[in-house]
Amino acid sequence: MRVIKLFYTILKDKLRKKNAVQRVLARIHWQEFRGLRFKAGLWGSGPLYTAYHPDSYYVFRAHPEFKELFRRFSASNAWNNGGDTARAWSFILNIKQVLGDGVPGDFAELGVWRGNTSAILARFAAATERKVFLFDTFEGFTPEDLTGIDATKDTDFNNTSIELVKQVIGGDIRSCVFVKGFFPDTIREEHRSRQYAVVSLDCDLYAPTKAGLAFFYERMPKGGIFLLHDYSSMHWDGSKKAIDEFCREHNEYIVLMPDKCGSAFFRKSK
Repeated sequence: MRVIKLFYTILKDKLRKKNAVQRVLARIHWQEFRGLRFKAGLWGSGPLYTAYHPDSYYVFRAHPEFKELFRRFSASNAWNNGGDTARAWSFILNIKQVLGDGVPGDFAELGVWRGNTSAILARFAAATERKVFLFDTFEGFTPEDLTGIDATKDTDFNNTSIELVKQVIGGDIRSCVFVKGFFPDTIREEHRSRQYAVVSLDCDLYAPTKAGLAFFYERMPKGGIFLLHDYSSMHWDGSKKAIDEFCREHNEYIVLMPDKCGSAFFRKSK
């Protein structure tokens, strides 16, 4: 009887493994079939294009959180984020890499707007029992920032609120700490005493970008990551100038992302 049970167990395991391989092969073949459009040059038109998801997700079913996170990434911002899968994937994959490398510290975002990338940060912070500090006026740009290289910009991004951000983030809001007001005036001892493993800077303008880099870099362990929005979009020269100045001063080198608004990132090297 035991021999029969053992044989049945071995056979069942082999069938399970065979079925798993067959499912992977089926997904690869389906991807190849759908990829015929690229071979024919039908990849897109104008600013729109069709692209693959990573094989790790589509073929091997890794990163099961993507579907839900992309829904939140696009919530109340579908016009800008709904087609920007490259940015969503860069957030998810790089945050998971930093966590996998064991870099200690909390998360922070300077420039929250409607909380779309905050939702991604909050998911991984909650899963690892970390905090996410969300710095923003939650009322758009302040006039005192619109000087120098940014003097021609408008008081924009005021169509938000903390309540809207909470709705976008959802259940992972338990990991978030809202810090409302003009940065860096809102910095408190609670923020100074912490380390930061992941920092998202999306404040567009020169002064807050420069202040954010200076504050968080000093408190970031080696291997921590800065996720920098709008670096090469050509919309926000002030932000790019602040990042270039900071990287030259600290001998850091950025990596560019081919997403809609020209994101970049760097991991602290020392």
